[in-house]
Amino acid sequence: MQRFTLGLGLCLLAASVSAIPVDNNVEGEPEIECGPTSITVNFNTRNAFEGHVYVKGLFDQQECRNDEGGRQVAGIELPFDTCNVARTRSLNPKGVFVTTTVVVSFHPQFVTKVDRAYRIQCFYMEADKTVSTQIEVSDLTTAFQTQVVPMPICKYEILNGGPTGEPVQFATIGQQVYHKWTCDSETVDTFCAVVHSCTVDDGNGDTVQILDENGCALDKFLLNNLEYPTDLMAGQEAHVYKYADRSQLFYQCQISITVKEPNEECARPTCSEPQGFGAVKQANQTAQFFRVLKKRSAEAMENVLDVRAELTTLEVLEGDLPASLRSSAQALVASSEIGYDSFGQGFCISYFAVSIATVIAASTIFVAIFMTYMIVVRLMIPSKKEQSVC
Repeated sequence: MQRFTLGLGLCLLAASVSAIPVDNNVEGEPEIECGPTSITVNFNTRNAFEGHVYVKGLFDQQECRNDEGGRQVAGIELPFDTCNVARTRSLNPKGVFVTTTVVVSFHPQFVTKVDRAYRIQCFYMEADKTVSTQIEVSDLTTAFQTQVVPMPICKYEILNGGPTGEPVQFATIGQQVYHKWTCDSETVDTFCAVVHSCTVDDGNGDTVQILDENGCALDKFLLNNLEYPTDLMAGQEAHVYKYADRSQLFYQCQISITVKEPNEECARPTCSEPQGFGAVKQANQTAQFFRVLKKRSAEAMENVLDVRAELTTLEVLEGDLPASLRSSAQALVASSEIGYDSFGQGFCISYFAVSIATVIAASTIFVAIFMTYMIVVRLMIPSKKEQSVC
């Protein structure tokens, strides 16, 4: 009976530490097709695929999810005007970026270790305009030389605490962050940048405007009027907020680039003090509005580019958020410690540590039981000999 108990304990111990992953995975790189009105992405799998391909954060929307089964190819087609597909205009290089994040899930209900997420991006370059005319050349010609100055490259970051903080991907409600827009140029005192037309949305069509087309703030509780420390930099402190039922925030702004006049300061927006609750909720745009390859008003958008930033807001009721979640530089650590158990106040331990501790404790108990069993057996042998002598 004792041997049976020990054997059962060994089986339970082995079952507690071994997990069988889904016997499938993505083979090679995804195949991406950048179409005129949509993005198509396909994945080759090692075995027949049973699962879902969907846009991150939009699993519950049928048009943003493709349920596959029985084939070794899984994919999805995403029109530009659906499923939170982001469109951002760039001046250097000149064109439009179309971006989305697609998740490949190999389990019908849950996200497992073999699942993968891919950030898909297509770039649609705008052709340069060529203008020609007929000229007459005299006997004596003047040499003409020109140099093209490249346009600045701009980015939008959300930093922890202030303008020198680390970029954050995760934050708690009320945490102080710094919205920072920066443009890098190869020349000095050549360009001016103005940030305007900023919106925030939840990735599900609920869009709110927080900066108007002039660059003025609309709601002081969300974002105040921007400060411009340099010609190509803008920023402002803010506190993190979130939608009632969604944790993700997607920010998008436009930056107008103009040539700086010699010996003059860059023109800045003249804004009054914003009022509270003045943010404007925008209606869903029509599909035709979002066609990035449609004929545009070239003069209006000639020197305007789009920048985006994302933030995931977490609700923490007790205790502080682990520091690993505050910096995007430690995002990999955050992904392994996002689930944790707390014992007492301020003490956290990851699931991996719990598993290791369980294995060690079980091994110790097993050794103790085995040693006890051996001692009992040795003590019983002399007793049997004495009985046989008697």
